[in-house]
Amino acid sequence: MLGLRRKIFVLLVVTGLLLVLSGCGGGKQPAAENDKPAPIKVGMMPITDNLPFWLAEQKGYFRDEGIEVELVPFPSALERDSAFAAGKIDAGIGDMLAVAAMNNGGTVVKAVSVGQGAVPGENRFAILSAPDSSITSPEQLKNVPIALSLNTINEYITDNLLVAGGLKPEEIKKNNMVKLPIRFEALLNGNVQAATLPDPFATLAEIKGAHLVVDNTENTVAQTVVIVRRETLDANLAGVQKMMRAYARAVEDLQADPRQYDELIAEKARVPEEVLASQAHPLRLHFSAPRLPDKQGVEKTIAWMKDHGLLQKDFEYNDLVDGRVIGE
Repeated sequence: MLGLRRKIFVLLVVTGLLLVLSGCGGGKQPAAENDKPAPIKVGMMPITDNLPFWLAEQKGYFRDEGIEVELVPFPSALERDSAFAAGKIDAGIGDMLAVAAMNNGGTVVKAVSVGQGAVPGENRFAILSAPDSSITSPEQLKNVPIALSLNTINEYITDNLLVAGGLKPEEIKKNNMVKLPIRFEALLNGNVQAATLPDPFATLAEIKGAHLVVDNTENTVAQTVVIVRRETLDANLAGVQKMMRAYARAVEDLQADPRQYDELIAEKARVPEEVLASQAHPLRLHFSAPRLPDKQGVEKTIAWMKDHGLLQKDFEYNDLVDGRVIGE
């Protein structure tokens, strides 16, 4: 009888241990769920710079990395930057002027990688003259008003291209025309003699008879960058790293042959068929693997913004760039 009691006691102890161990295993499930990176919302404008994000979504690269990425459309940079300020998005493609301006206004964001502009011509901007104009060189733009959007990447690139072309800053005259479609039409109609346009508008203007004066195909001038809220970087660094690995994979696909994705380009970036089909003026699309923004370029951007009264705070490179995502 004593032996039987001992056997029953041992069985009860073993059963209890198994239940405890089973309970511990069940308790780890929520912890595993918590280890999954939080979803990331990316603000998307209809520009070709965003092509790697659209392609990564289409090909399932975000899913492969185990990260949920929502691509949220915005009609303009103003609406996108407002969404950054309100905490409605975590990331987006912009430029260093936008990064500095948001930080200056209290929205703490960081550039984590170059989008385009790692090599000359990737994020093409061009200064063009009207079809009926005889202006074909930078020196002919001396004191000629150029339609552009003031206090933006448009003005920054215009200043840099024309100073490099031999003009003095005081010889560069500007006509503030914020809305890109209106600026485009004004150039073609001859209502302005010159305008600064990004692609695909620049290429379309050339197709329709505008004259290329100068562009940044020989000079990077400015880079577009992947922008991420610092709060997101601190709380979800692994998720942002996964997102950028998927982005880099899409860039590799684009490097092989970007024009095989013309349908996606037309749908998402709203590039006209006339541009995609042009043989005389082919749309230039090139993407480089993710890398950190150029320090000298960032410092030059900060100096230009301070000279134009656009910054009230002093920033250095590390205030605006975060190397934790891709490192170098």
